Amino acid sequence: MDCLTEKIMIRLRLWLITLAALCAWLAGGVALAQPTWIEQSTAYFRLVYAPEDEAIAGEYALIIDTLYNELSTTFAFQPTTPLTLRLYPTSESYFTANPAARNVPGVIAHADFRRREVVVIVERARRQSETAQINNLRHELTHIFAAELSNGRLNVGLQEGIAQYMELPGPDRDDKIAILRDLTQRGELWTWAVLDDRDAIYGQPELSYPQTWSIVTFLIERDGFEQFRRLLTALPQSSGYRSAMAAIYGVSATTLESEWRAWLPAFLQLEPAALPPAVIDLAPAQALLAAGDYDRALRELERLDAIADAETQNRIAALQARAQIGQRANQLTEAARTALLNGEYEQAERLIGQAEQAYREINDNRQATVLAEYRARVARGLQAGEALRRADAQARRFDIFGAQANAEAAAREFAALGDEVRRDNALALRRSLAEQQRTLAAALLFLGAAGLAIRLIGRQLWPAPEAW
Repeated sequence: MDCLTEKIMIRLRLWLITLAALCAWLAGGVALAQPTWIEQSTAYFRLVYAPEDEAIAGEYALIIDTLYNELSTTFAFQPTTPLTLRLYPTSESYFTANPAARNVPGVIAHADFRRREVVVIVERARRQSETAQINNLRHELTHIFAAELSNGRLNVGLQEGIAQYMELPGPDRDDKIAILRDLTQRGELWTWAVLDDRDAIYGQPELSYPQTWSIVTFLIERDGFEQFRRLLTALPQSSGYRSAMAAIYGVSATTLESEWRAWLPAFLQLEPAALPPAVIDLAPAQALLAAGDYDRALRELERLDAIADAETQNRIAALQARAQIGQRANQLTEAARTALLNGEYEQAERLIGQAEQAYREINDNRQATVLAEYRARVARGLQAGEALRRADAQARRFDIFGAQANAEAAAREFAALGDEVRRDNALALRRSLAEQQRTLAAALLFLGAAGLAIRLIGRQLWPAPEAW
């Protein structure tokens, strides 16, 4: 098979998948017309089929609930059931119900999320492999999940991208890889502006489908499936996919597109030859810096640095330096807090000074109030510590009353600061002083009593001489 024929065959295979969605669009408002239907219920579906397809309907009944459960687990979401799986026995019966699709060849299956229905043409599906028939269902059922999660706001490009992503691997993936390699090497990748363009996506599916699949694959490899799911749920509250991407991924869609172009060569196992300069939007990273989210800003700047040109890399380096100072200032602030909690007041004072200096370098005043409060607590802790040291020194000089006053003051201040260790030390000293005071009082009382007794005994033994 020559190269031209192979390309034609690849395009024809892609049309089989693509034209189903186009047909659903064209036929959206046409009433169904089938003389006889049999219905069968599963846990999540209402199967509708012709009498002659009872056997294959039984096979689909065994598959469709399993696929629903798999997708529900993946998307962490369950569309309201029952959904409908309608099996048209022949192409003619399908065209009778959908006249607008008669001039669109190649349709095998489609999904109508408005009717919450998946349709399969049995006559055509029978010619496919088992994997291809399962992928028909996975692809179309994914459309319903994505549409319900996004409240119908997911654009056509990303819809087709996620539907392909959820398919099982098959020969058509090799075809997509081949087309993507060719487009990349020739510098003819489409811009993401076409993701909203229904005519472009369905007008050249042999080019659009591989690219939309690779875009969704990139987004999921970049930040995981859960983040892509958040994109779907953010769309109903967004003005479009670009604003939703900026909110969910922290960078603009323009930057994401540049990252995708830089990611593709490795994904396709190509040398990253002369790719066009990436268009870098630094505004989201600058917004993270302005908000004081230095850790996240550094992560985004590091990602952008790998795809930026020399001039933009210089700007990124300046932003990274600022972010690193802010990150260090935040770390110093947290370390100062830990030192305060541990009663390490001298260490906390040093850390607070270093944090204040770092914040001044980047003109960030957000933590000024917090650091001022920390400094005030440090001053109180140092004063309480000094009072405790004076109490200890006074106790050594037997200045009991002065030592007690300072120990009491230190205990109250440490208790107010939540410094239980030093509070207990101060209370222990106060108890010791009280014990010393009681011992001294007892000793003085004993000495006084002994002196009085000696005087009385002395008078008895040596009476005073009589005066003549």
